[in-house]
Amino acid sequence: MANLSLPVSIYKISGVVLITYALLHLLSALFSSGKTTPAGSSAQFSQKYRDTDKLGNAYARDGYKISTPDHFTDFYGAEECKLSSNSLYNPQLAPDGSLAPARPYCKNKADLLAALSGGGRAGFNMPFQPLGCEYRWFDPEEICMILDRFDAIIFVGEQRLTNNIYAAFNSLLRKNVAWGGLRQWELNEQLKRRCRCDAQYTNPQCGGTGSGDHFIVDSTEILDAKEEGQRLGSPYICNRVFHGAVYIKSEPVPSSVLDDIDDIMTTYHKSARPVPVIFQQGLSHGFNWDKTTRVMDTVQTQLEKHEPNPNHRPVLWLGPPAAGHLKPPGAIIEQGHNALWHFSVEMQKRASDRGFDALNLYNLTLQADSYDGTSYGQEVSLTTAMMVINWLSRIETL
Repeated sequence: MANLSLPVSIYKISGVVLITYALLHLLSALFSSGKTTPAGSSAQFSQKYRDTDKLGNAYARDGYKISTPDHFTDFYGAEECKLSSNSLYNPQLAPDGSLAPARPYCKNKADLLAALSGGGRAGFNMPFQPLGCEYRWFDPEEICMILDRFDAIIFVGEQRLTNNIYAAFNSLLRKNVAWGGLRQWELNEQLKRRCRCDAQYTNPQCGGTGSGDHFIVDSTEILDAKEEGQRLGSPYICNRVFHGAVYIKSEPVPSSVLDDIDDIMTTYHKSARPVPVIFQQGLSHGFNWDKTTRVMDTVQTQLEKHEPNPNHRPVLWLGPPAAGHLKPPGAIIEQGHNALWHFSVEMQKRASDRGFDALNLYNLTLQADSYDGTSYGQEVSLTTAMMVINWLSRIETL
């Protein structure tokens, strides 16, 4: 028995040494993973927002280096809303790590709209990637320079869908993602807590799709509130050019809607600068092709009364978003993917026949969260608003 005790002791000591080595190796790996974030690491994919390695390289959710900074760092509410522009917009650098973009920026308006309409996502809720070329994410100061080229900007469409895009447009100009799309000065304390971040788009008590209707309707509301001494919190960083929304709820188009368009054109179109129109329609007519076309023609005729030159009243037709998985079963036949896709293709043709530009939102929303199967929240709305601003940047002006 004495002869067997030495080997047993050696085995016990060896086991302790191996276990200790394994623990030290594990601890070393844990500590070192906090210092670097290599592209493609599993830790990186588990985080929604960007990481930065010890060399200062930023990585997005898809593993590529981020070629742009987070444009929301100085936006009010960005930290509270856990929102980074890099989770929405991530033009990819070359995989070899060089500073050159993997793809060029779109060279003209036609290429831009084709890229935005034909792009997609490399996974659910991943940053949208245009097809073939890149678009830009403009800072608010750059957006102001773009808007200064026009007499006015008009959003025309259905309240349920156009509301969210125009709210996001206002959030960008107010540098506020917490409640930048709302007339927050008229909210009570309870609603001020509820209507923040994504809830300003999804909570019917906040926006214009339910009992509440607190979305900003036009830029004069901010000026009026300021003159009345309201606590704005976040005014526009520039408010030199009028912009506003006109909502169409039925066909034929009510005379009151046409009067609103008349008022804007008469009041603000005083020079040779264009008045761009962002136009969306379809849901309130069950995506009926002919009814939507009649609305399209009515709006075009009203614009022509004030500006016969189509170059001075450019129109961007927005196709409908895809059907979310929460779309009610009873609406699947007329509002399901098949119906929406055919409506998008046909109405894009009809818009083109009338001299309109067209941006299809189907691919943008196909792999994105929808809170009701029809409408989309803050991330999609901000991305759509920036796509509209990219279109505005490509309009030729004198």
